[in-house]
Formats: sequence, C-alpha cells, structure tokens
Amino acid sequence: MSLIQKPDAWTLRMSRSSREAEPIHVSHTSVLLAAIGFLALGIGESLLCWAPTGTRFEYVLLTLGTLTIASALVNHLDHHRARFGLPALALFNLGIIASAAVWVPYAVDPSLRGTQTWSQFSYLAWGAAWLLGSVGTFVVMARKEARLEHGDKSAETEIHATFFQLTALAVGMLIYSISFFQMSTDRTNHFDAALAVVGPALIAVAVIAHIEHLTLRIGRPAVIITVLSASLWAVKNLSREVDSWMENPDLAKFFVYGVQGGIFLLGALACLLVLSHKRSWIAVRQN
Repeated sequence: MSLIQKPDAWTLRMSRSSREAEPIHVSHTSVLLAAIGFLALGIGESLLCWAPTGTRFEYVLLTLGTLTIASALVNHLDHHRARFGLPALALFNLGIIASAAVWVPYAVDPSLRGTQTWSQFSYLAWGAAWLLGSVGTFVVMARKEARLEHGDKSAETEIHATFFQLTALAVGMLIYSISFFQMSTDRTNHFDAALAVVGPALIAVAVIAHIEHLTLRIGRPAVIITVLSASLWAVKNLSREVDSWMENPDLAKFFVYGVQGGIFLLGALACLLVLSHKRSWIAVRQN
C-alpha cells in the first residue's frame, strides 16, 4: 500500500503487485447474468433497427435485459456494499430500474411508442436513470474521501478509481441526464445534442483512464472490448448534431438502435471474456 500525491488530492492506493494478487471477487453468476442482460438488450435494440416485429417482443427483451443487469449487481451486493456503500448501490440500482421503466409501457402496449406523452416519459425516465447514476458516483467519491481521511488501508474497502476518474464519470452522467431532460421539453435545438456528445465522451474518458486496473481485474481482451464499446457509444451521439441524418428514418434507426444494439452485444462478449479471465486466474493460482 502506498500514499501517492496527485496534483489536487492525496489518495491511498494499493500497489500494482497487491492488486494483481487480489482475488477476482465477482462471481460467475453475476457475470453470467450481466452477459444475458446485455445479450437481451443487444437483440432487442437490433430488432428495432433491422427487423422490427411490430409486437411487444423487442420491448419485453429490453425491459428484462435491463432488469437482469440490475440482478447481476444485486447478486454481488455483499462485496460492493463494503466497497461503495449501500446508499450508492441503492442509487445505482434505482437508476437501472428507471432505465428499464423506459420500455415497460411499450412492452404492455406497443402502439404507445412514438406518442407525445410516452415519448416525453421515456426521456424523463432516461434522464432520471443517468441522474441517479451521477448522484451515486458522487456518493462513492465522498466515501473514498472519508476512507482517505480515516487512513483505511483495507483491500475490501479499496475504491480503485481515482478522483479524476470518478469526477469524469459523475459529471459525464450528469450532463447526459440533462440532455434527456432537455429533450423531454424541446427537441428542436442542438443544445441537447451537444450535451449528448459531451456526457458520453466524459464517461468514455473515465473508462479509458481506468484501463490499468481494469486490465488487472477483467483481462486485456475484455478491456479492449469495453474501451471500444464506450468510445463507439460516445461517437455515435455525434449523429444527433446532423439534422439530415436524424430526419432520415433509416439513418435515425441505425444510430439510435442499430449501433446501440451492437454496443450491447459487445458488452455481452466482454462479460464472457471476463468469465474466461477469471477461470484462467483461478487455474494459475491453483497450480
């Protein structure tokens, strides 16, 4: 364990060798649930783009996929609680549930899709989801600061992300949430589109900045997929700045659903790679 000075903050950080030796705590069940959730989301979004059924099937997939990811987080609650705290985890789970709520009305009645009232509801639900994620991340930052002040050196409570990474993540999610709240009231200006680019870009920066620790925990192949997905997600929102693209129904579907579906499928692949890395990590230490 070492005390490393940053330009704007001090932070207790485990050494690289200590982090390499730390067990990979995430369970097979949690990762498998996350993979299933991402797969369902990927299939649902892809169907909306490439082969819409005109029924509630896609929306049921999107709802269940999101809730399955929430269950993956809940399944790993004991470990996360010691590290991030129950308040932050409650906020994260509420955010995931809010994002699932986006699809529930259409899973019940697909004809509601595209109506003004329920479109506004969807934007508000997305905004609430990202806002809850942002507040949860700020709570994690406060917990990390408290840990630092008390000199807590326990590996079980170590929050590996730096203050810069957490700040970029929290601010990125906050900006992205504002873009959805803005769209719920006015979709005719470019302000919300600009926010929808800046927010995901900051989130991608946070992920990329955390690449060293991610590589140790989930393996290089999964990290490459994760960084690619985060970057693609950030770049795809540039399409919202181009009116001619968003006015073209086919292009709009491609950027809103098609690319997003591909990103979710990459997420499922990354989860499977994490499982492979965990098995390899266990095998090496057993030998």
